Amino acid sequence: MIDKRNEQMKSIQKKLNSLKDHELNEMAHLLSLYQDQEISQDHPNAVPMHFLGRFLGITQNQDGTSEMKLGLQNANTYGVAQGGAIYTLADVAIGFSILQDVEEGQKVLTLELKVNFIEKGQGSRLIASPIILRRGKSTVVSECAVTDEQGKLVAKALGTFYITSSRKRQEEEKP
Repeated sequence: MIDKRNEQMKSIQKKLNSLKDHELNEMAHLLSLYQDQEISQDHPNAVPMHFLGRFLGITQNQDGTSEMKLGLQNANTYGVAQGGAIYTLADVAIGFSILQDVEEGQKVLTLELKVNFIEKGQGSRLIASPIILRRGKSTVVSECAVTDEQGKLVAKALGTFYITSSRKRQEEEKP
């Protein structure tokens, strides 16, 4: 295990040494996103963020919102938040809000998600505030407002999510 880690470190160092200055700055920025991703021990229901979320700079807040730090990792050609990154922020925020109330072993999957983009996503971060509109046995309908730091509405999402049955529930339902 240590040998594999050392080989990976040497390979990464070799690649870093070959980067141009602007590429090295980009890598430093991406690594800084990982440093901001530690899950707080005082947030017991927090679910670890997946790779894409970490890459985009998305974090969960204790108040049920999620936020995305804006930077080169999620900017479009014009220097504002890329639509796919905003879509992912809304999807992650809704998914994590649903995960707070599922049974052990259940998973949350996106069935569909529609996003209306209203204003440019700019500033230092965007905040996603999900609201559960209806929760059924296996589906959840939710909306999510994505705002900038001043509270200006950037996007509004509406989605349907599927909750898988837990193994525990499946065993209870067997005849």
